[in-house]
Amino acid sequence: MEPKHQKIALACVVLASVVGLLVVMNRKSVEDDVSDLPPIDDPPPPAQSQAPPVPEAGKVVDEGAAKKDTPKTSNTNKKKGGNGDRSEKLRLTKILEESDKEGKKLFKAGKYIEAADAFGKAIEASRQISGLEKQLVTLLNNRSAMYEKAGMVDLALEDCASVLELEVAHEKARKKRARIFESLMEFKKALTELCAIQLDFMHKNKASLMRGIPLNPPVEQKKMEDLCEACLPAATRDAEQMRDEWQKKRVKEGKNHSLPAKHTVGMLMESFSSCSVWRSEAEADLDLGALALELARDVAGAERADLLFRRGRRNAFEAKYDDAFADFRLAEDLAEKESLQGEMKSYPQLLEWLGVCKHLSYDLTGAIVAYEKCIEATDKNDSNKQAELRVKCAGIKMDAGEIEVADGWFTKALEINPDFPDALLHRSNLYMLKRDLESAKKDIEKCLKVKPDFLAAQLRQATLAMHLDQPDQALSCLELADTLCPKNSDVQVYRGELFFTMGKVDEALKCFEKGMEYDPSNPNAYVNAALAIMNIPAVVGSPPDTGRACDLLEKGLEIDPQFQGAYIHLGQLKLTLAKDIEECVPVIDLYKEGLCQCRTKDEMADLLKMLIMAEAQYDAAKLLGMTTMG
Repeated sequence: MEPKHQKIALACVVLASVVGLLVVMNRKSVEDDVSDLPPIDDPPPPAQSQAPPVPEAGKVVDEGAAKKDTPKTSNTNKKKGGNGDRSEKLRLTKILEESDKEGKKLFKAGKYIEAADAFGKAIEASRQISGLEKQLVTLLNNRSAMYEKAGMVDLALEDCASVLELEVAHEKARKKRARIFESLMEFKKALTELCAIQLDFMHKNKASLMRGIPLNPPVEQKKMEDLCEACLPAATRDAEQMRDEWQKKRVKEGKNHSLPAKHTVGMLMESFSSCSVWRSEAEADLDLGALALELARDVAGAERADLLFRRGRRNAFEAKYDDAFADFRLAEDLAEKESLQGEMKSYPQLLEWLGVCKHLSYDLTGAIVAYEKCIEATDKNDSNKQAELRVKCAGIKMDAGEIEVADGWFTKALEINPDFPDALLHRSNLYMLKRDLESAKKDIEKCLKVKPDFLAAQLRQATLAMHLDQPDQALSCLELADTLCPKNSDVQVYRGELFFTMGKVDEALKCFEKGMEYDPSNPNAYVNAALAIMNIPAVVGSPPDTGRACDLLEKGLEIDPQFQGAYIHLGQLKLTLAKDIEECVPVIDLYKEGLCQCRTKDEMADLLKMLIMAEAQYDAAKLLGMTTMG
């Protein structure tokens, strides 16, 4: 497990967990494109007419009873006679079999349209004979294969539809539809067809699957993954449009600045060594009530803008980030409106806070502009602040996915101060994203040599040790971190993650529970606790406590609506627990809710895969006429 602030690498594992058992789509040989007819039973001989019963001596015959005992003949036999009906069936059967044989011959010769015509004659004959539904299905499927090979996909789809009306789970027809839809770039429909094959396979083999008996399912996992990937571009466009409409609605409601969770903002603040400086300044300043009274006085101009800044900083100190950022924006508006930049005492600090505010609101362009202005307004001799501002610019570029540009900003920061701990800490994260673990390790070691009490660096070193498969080293880092900052929620969460990777799930859960106790606003503690619970049976031999796991995941999302991993895990769990097909709908809605909180395509990717698969499986279940998940 990894905390939310790190990259959640789900990739194919995500797909496998939702899809359950993914299936194999074997490449078919030419001979497999048409199927042999099931045997046709010979028509029975015509029923022999029976003479009326001969009365016994001394008895009178009941004519009504005699009529009841005489077998009835069908209307057809009455019109044509028994021999005529049998003869007609034999004639039609001969047409059917000869046409089928001719169709296969033409197919092998590559004459697909002529073969389709031959199968068409066989289809017409089969429709005139009762009880040949299986043969009709085979013939329709064979003709659809000819239409597909001839490029007449509309007719092929029509025949497939006719097959599925008679046999809803017909595997060849559904695979054919999947191929055709994929060729038409209708990837979602193709995926749905394969999901239908998968669901039917799982339904028919439920008992064996429950017993863990290995089976050879009919569609390949990679095929499912490839189709899901093919769905992503269109799904991403739809998701971005949905998110933009949701955000416009929030703007109308006065909720236009969506910030991460309080805990996430706090962690970002604490990853900069200057955090203790501004906190001390804010704590030494007037409290919020006193600052409000000052602002209530008849103050204007630069004095008022500085008071707004001070109140914003105090709000940030008290973790009231929405109020803090509202004050910073008011100060910015006043300074720009009245050109107070040169008169304000706190203008450079205001610019820096505006950069933080806009970065967290994901206004990346506005954030970089604010930081660049701050660089110009800050004393050039203040090397630490100059370096810190460049590190913050690098962070924006990392979030924008511009890794090389971000690296350039780190280089500039370290040119100003080669031992600047903030630059070393945050550049180590960049190296981890680039999978350059050795360079990340060197930066962290140097950072801790310069600033041994840097908690964020200790936690990063523990994470790096986990990636390097050095659990003892990671544990040592976390023990030191616990000494530096006792009863710290993040230290407990990291320790729990380490125990989880070591297979010590019970100990991991205890750590996550301490994390919730030490800081009830830490969403990572709740989500990771839920995952631990899902790996611990409530009682030996019984299933995990899924109810508590659901509650914890929902609590994690309540604390942090931008926690994409929590949407994925909660959706998976709810799908696992669903008994009725319609219980899939709230899960689909949950994924869409999560997508509205995403800021980038990268954030959307894993959640979109879950949504695509959930919708495809729901649609597939509907195609099959399923009403339950069992």
